[in-house]
Amino acid sequence: MKRLLPFFILVLLLSSESFAQLTSCAQTLRLARSTYEQGRLHEIPALLEKCVASGFSQQEKVEAYKLLCLSYIYLEEPEKADEAMLNLLRTDHYFEINRSTDPAEFIALYNTFRTKPIYRIGGKLGVNASTPNVVTAVEANDGKSEYGYKIGLQFHFTGEIPFGKNLVLNPELGLVQRKFEYTNRVNFTDTTFTTLAQENQTWLSLPVSLRYQFNKIKFKPYIAIGVEADYLLSSSLSGSRTRKGYQFIEEKSFDITPEREKFNLSAILSAGAHFTLGGGYIITEVRFLYGITKINSAKTAFGVDSSLPFEYGYADSTYKLNSLAVTAGYVHNIFNPKKLNKRK
Repeated sequence: MKRLLPFFILVLLLSSESFAQLTSCAQTLRLARSTYEQGRLHEIPALLEKCVASGFSQQEKVEAYKLLCLSYIYLEEPEKADEAMLNLLRTDHYFEINRSTDPAEFIALYNTFRTKPIYRIGGKLGVNASTPNVVTAVEANDGKSEYGYKIGLQFHFTGEIPFGKNLVLNPELGLVQRKFEYTNRVNFTDTTFTTLAQENQTWLSLPVSLRYQFNKIKFKPYIAIGVEADYLLSSSLSGSRTRKGYQFIEEKSFDITPEREKFNLSAILSAGAHFTLGGGYIITEVRFLYGITKINSAKTAFGVDSSLPFEYGYADSTYKLNSLAVTAGYVHNIFNPKKLNKRK
């Protein structure tokens, strides 16, 4: 215990010193306010210099920079006023002027700086329902075939680059899993053959869209159009076949990546909203993708494995792929305050 006593005394002394410094700087800020109100503007920089460097809380530092900025404006020192405004905006990215109480000169100076985020970065996670849009139907038998949607997962790194008042460029990069099912039924007099198959595709995805954002509405809804380029990483097909009254053909998985086009292009139509949270926004979005290019071709309709058409009754119709996705995520604001133009 005796060995720890010097340590506790040191901590106590340091804590007392820090508290004294904070108290002293709070008093300094009150004195600076009084000095400004009395019009002794030339005294303010020297008063605030030490505590601005170390001692003020963030809120106090913002007020101090504002006092410095106002003082330099009225002392007609534009370079120092610019520097104080820039320091203010770097300290508090979300600082806003009060048009009813702030001096017109201060508002005019504020308006010569870039105060909005230059971009946002974040991520989005969601699910999609995908289904083929058949261009040319191909059958392995005289039965009836149909496709149905399945649910896949997707994740994207996302960026937002605002330009103008309402437009936002939204590039993304991510991994997308797309699934859909295939059913084929052949009816005979005494029995029915039924083929059930599911295709799983994994894509590297690069969507780019242009948004129009309704900034005057609190939750900032938006609509967007764009294009998505995809690169196929893998595609597999699992299938089984049953025959009423007979033994079924067991489920088997096939790698059909070579039978799929490596690149795919889709059109994007989406709508979403931004909800303010911390230093950014929660994003929710519904996105529809309409396939522009074909996923496969007639050359690979019956596959490289003959068991698919003959044993399982499966044939590849030529199709494009449509998807409906629902996602949610978060983007963080990135600021870089900057003087935009010189005052006249």
